[in-house]
Amino acid sequence: MGDAVHGNTRRIRPGNRKDFGIAAELLAAALADDPATLWLHPKESTRRIRLARSFRSSLDDSRDCSDGVDLALDGTGAIVGVAVWLATFHILPRATVGRQLRALRTYGSHAAQARAGAQATYAAGVQEQHWHLLAVGVSAKARGRGHGQDLIAAGMYRAAADGVPVHLETTNPNNLSFYERLGFDTTAVIDLPGGGPRRWLMRQVPQPISSPARGRRSRST
Repeated sequence: MGDAVHGNTRRIRPGNRKDFGIAAELLAAALADDPATLWLHPKESTRRIRLARSFRSSLDDSRDCSDGVDLALDGTGAIVGVAVWLATFHILPRATVGRQLRALRTYGSHAAQARAGAQATYAAGVQEQHWHLLAVGVSAKARGRGHGQDLIAAGMYRAAADGVPVHLETTNPNNLSFYERLGFDTTAVIDLPGGGPRRWLMRQVPQPISSPARGRRSRST
């Protein structure tokens, strides 16, 4: 997907590896107080470092598997928002040893806790082909300007082109009304094991589009 222009001051473009350092730090800052973050990274002194490392891994996986990293830019071209998507029909069938080792580095003694949470979410989710929103975040200075909605709309456009729904999870109840306004419905609510937070699983079916313009970028970077 090429650049999508929204008005005169906002646009979305695909992310490449050269952007991922900034993107991971932005997501870590935006989601530092999320209930799932506090559960998996309770130690404040290492939280941001581990969280950025986790998001860097997710960004790499998303691009390699699905070309699913979208960046929101402000009027100056600065990155002010990030969305990380995976298409379930592009995901590798199992975690590689390298990914497992990265999980241990990211979560430390809480790696088993993170794995149990992921397994509980998978068991409660709908097993269908879909685009999955792994993470979305907007920098504090740019919130309230429509960047988050633009990022999700870009993923919904891809899902409509593929004829599949969009799925996401959130552990922040304050996010529910935002997603509901975008057409998402709650499909399941679970309490994560080991005293974890409540997680809402949500689904949205994008409207079909007649002629999707869906050029893919080169994988050279």
